Amino acid sequence: MRRFFRWLFGLPIFIIVMIFAVANRKWTQLSFDPFHDTDPALALDLPLWLLLFAGIFIGILVGWFFCWLAQGKWRRLARERQREIARLQNEMTLVKHGPETLEAQMLAPLPGIMP
Repeated sequence: MRRFFRWLFGLPIFIIVMIFAVANRKWTQLSFDPFHDTDPALALDLPLWLLLFAGIFIGILVGWFFCWLAQGKWRRLARERQREIARLQNEMTLVKHGPETLEAQMLAPLPGIMP
């Protein structure tokens, strides 16, 4: 069902994007020089559709990056809780099964109780 809806909405969007790209294939000058209108010092010549798609792609990347930064506190909290869970599991294992190695202090007789 999910695949059907992906095709139902994805195919028309793909067709519209391709029509846009074919209709806007003329070259456009993208200028980064606000002072010289006719002969800019820094300019790129590229198709209009490429300019639009590059803008969308850069917007997606910038949005992803800031979303990733905003979720940093949750990732840190998850790491801290994972460490706490591991510590508690180790402690629980020690309580259930006892220590893995016997220390010399455990084997020594208690004074006054054992000869």
